Amino acid sequence: MGSADFWTSKGLLFNVLLDGMITGHFISNRSRGVRRIFCGLFGLMILLNAVPRGVLGGPFPQVSATKDTSGSIVAQGRLQPTGGILKLSAVPGDRIEGVRVEPGALVEVGQELVVLESAGLRKLELQIAELKLADAVSMHQAALRQADQGLEMAQWKLRSAEQIQTQARSTLELVGKQSQLLESLGEQIRGLEAIRSNPRLRGAVGSLEVEAKRNQKMAAEVEYERALQGANQSIQSAELLVAQAQGVLREAREAREQLAENPSYRPLEKQIELLRLQLGQAAVVAPGSGTVLQVYGVPGERASVLPLIEMADLTQMSCLAEVHESDVGQVRLGQIAEMKSASLSRTIRGRVRRIDRVVGASQMRSASPLARSDFRSIGVWIQIDPEDVAVASERLQLQVEVRIEK
Repeated sequence: MGSADFWTSKGLLFNVLLDGMITGHFISNRSRGVRRIFCGLFGLMILLNAVPRGVLGGPFPQVSATKDTSGSIVAQGRLQPTGGILKLSAVPGDRIEGVRVEPGALVEVGQELVVLESAGLRKLELQIAELKLADAVSMHQAALRQADQGLEMAQWKLRSAEQIQTQARSTLELVGKQSQLLESLGEQIRGLEAIRSNPRLRGAVGSLEVEAKRNQKMAAEVEYERALQGANQSIQSAELLVAQAQGVLREAREAREQLAENPSYRPLEKQIELLRLQLGQAAVVAPGSGTVLQVYGVPGERASVLPLIEMADLTQMSCLAEVHESDVGQVRLGQIAEMKSASLSRTIRGRVRRIDRVVGASQMRSASPLARSDFRSIGVWIQIDPEDVAVASERLQLQVEVRIEK
């Protein structure tokens, strides 16, 4: 006995039981009603013995929402933009000043869609901050020029100190040459004294001449000592001047570098960045090019957490099909799929581009009242062919019947 015959017999059995129960209830003769019920139960036993083993254990036949036919896998799917639908909202609490677009409008990235009331105030604050920044930059540039002048002055002082140091060293060298004169005078005195000590030559050199040479040497020694002391003092003073000039130059360079690396207008730049961010939040702009789908914002209302604009890129469309977990093993990337619905002007086609890994409960219900809805499925993403994108984009979120060729 086939499954259909079994369920036909089951219907007959139900009629027999129902007839027996009704008759047993309404016929006044209680014994006759009992006999009828007994006959119904006896017929049920005969019918159960006639059914082959295993038929009663089968489930009630239902139409599945995703079924594997001989040449394709059928499932329910939903049309949607490949990039998804963008829901754009604003800062809650701000009042909507104006809506710049309507549903169906094509927009470009950065285009203003909704303007909020705080935009005017943010623009004014931004203009004031930019003027302050311009003044601060001018003052900073003037400070840099002044620092450059101080640096040049420090470099000039260092060069001057180095020149004084060079002159002091030259003077010391000249003083050093005076020591040779002292040595020469000493040799002359020693020569005269040697002549004077010789009895035969004593008359050639007088004592006054020797004394004069000694006086000359003494005067030269005094001059040498004074010149040497002055030269040493000059060198010390020059070295001190050079050290001071080097310190001034180092400080001038550090001040110049610090001024250049940490300008005083940095806080104003941060303030302007914040104001620009706040100005950007005072308007809803398109994050990319696409088509406006819905406009929920109304001028005069206050923005909430709900979206004001819905938009999407309709140049690429996909279909998310829910394939039964027992059939997904037959699905491969690149397989051709057809999608149809009474709401579409024609059947559209595409190819499988992704198979999800997560198994979950089906979210789409078939139009058939006998279709199962308690099965578990896996998402299969189908990229719609370019020539069918225009047709698919006319019915976003439309549930379609998907047929994937094996």
